[in-house]
Amino acid sequence: MVKKINAVLGLAIIALLLVHISYEIYAYLTFYYNPVLTKVIAYAVLVSGCLHILLSCFSVFVLHDKGNGLKYPALNVRTIIQRISAIVMAVLIILHLNTFAALKSSSQTNRVLFFAVLVLQLLFYAVTLLHTGVSVSNAFITLGLIGSEKGRKRLDVFVWILCVMLFVAAAFVVTNTQIAMFLKSGGAA
Repeated sequence: MVKKINAVLGLAIIALLLVHISYEIYAYLTFYYNPVLTKVIAYAVLVSGCLHILLSCFSVFVLHDKGNGLKYPALNVRTIIQRISAIVMAVLIILHLNTFAALKSSSQTNRVLFFAVLVLQLLFYAVTLLHTGVSVSNAFITLGLIGSEKGRKRLDVFVWILCVMLFVAAAFVVTNTQIAMFLKSGGAA
């Protein structure tokens, strides 16, 4: 039951994440910033993500869920990727929450640090979308919404295309806009 609740929560987080990424791309493209909307969406993702982490840890460490290796042998690799990417996301979320301030201060003092923050931001995007890519069909399997390998593969193709498109769009739009805001304007924002 915990796994099913966590699968539903994970899919809800992915929906929120899609809204968050899409809104941020729009905000950077149009230079429109609504602090209330931005914070509401971001904190909805963050709070639900923290609950997801707690349920995942409970499932692994208390319920001793080691994955579906016997039923779906190929999912062992997916589970490893899923768990490693979750750990990396948890580490990088602190930087993600403070990226704007870090870019602003480093643009005025240290360009190497500025570009390091940009690279770490891109790594956060990549790891988050990697986690999403391996998690969606796992959640559908847990909920019994996919019963065949063909169905899983079709869903995976769709999700991976979406994740790659979101990564490219976010990486291009956000990074270029931040460089323009902070470096081309002399660090003033």
